[in-house]
Amino acid sequence: MENENSMRDIIQNALEQVRSVMDADTVIGQPINLPSGITIIPVSKVLMGFVSGGLDLPAKDKETGKKNFGGGGGTGVTVFPIGFLSAYPDGRVEFLPIKQEASTPIEQVADFINRTPDLVGRFKDLFAKKKKEKEEESEEV
Repeated sequence: MENENSMRDIIQNALEQVRSVMDADTVIGQPINLPSGITIIPVSKVLMGFVSGGLDLPAKDKETGKKNFGGGGGTGVTVFPIGFLSAYPDGRVEFLPIKQEASTPIEQVADFINRTPDLVGRFKDLFAKKKKEKEEESEEV
């Protein structure tokens, strides 16, 4: 039971640290009011990873029978600005993106997965076209 409390403390501590960094202002920033009446709101993408683990180790002192506990945890947070919401005095709202290339391997894989249906469709069309051309050539002979 004592070791369960240790693990619970590790997880609670990590989550408290995440809460201190992550709030609504991290994703949607504070509005910036310009003298012209335009309001600009920064928008960001937030990536977070969390890991925690522990294990019970045999006791050195066999008489007490008390087990030792070893554990730890880690958290990583990355914030990427992706653009700005611009609210104009006439009621129009525009999203102005910040062009960013996929910089991490995870983002590159995610970008590839997002484009996969289009790529598969293009390959299918290409192979269907080649097959049709071969069939037409064989009919002509």
